[in-house]
Amino acid sequence: MKIWRALSDLFLDTEVDELTFKYIARTISESRFSLPEIEEMLWYEVYPVLEGNLRSVAGVWEGWPDEWLLQHLPAPVRPNAIHGEPSIIKEIKRCWLQVVEIYESKNA
Repeated sequence: MKIWRALSDLFLDTEVDELTFKYIARTISESRFSLPEIEEMLWYEVYPVLEGNLRSVAGVWEGWPDEWLLQHLPAPVRPNAIHGEPSIIKEIKRCWLQVVEIYESKNA
């Protein structure tokens, strides 16, 4: 749940900043999951459910309640590939690389 909650912050209708990247990196560090496992969660469990928020004119900006995340995550069907708006995919990749950079600098 902590990982899903942290990763969901990448899909809020707000500007993702350094504090968000640090929070996600810290959450990863505190988890029992590896970086590749969490990246897989990002793209195949969280992204398919939440990417639509970034296409919404008035998307969620304050965060999803834990109950909502538990009801909707992981994605009901695991996609074979990442689909969606190329600009959204590019932005999530950019954000993920920021998280990885912070994570690796703290865990080197």
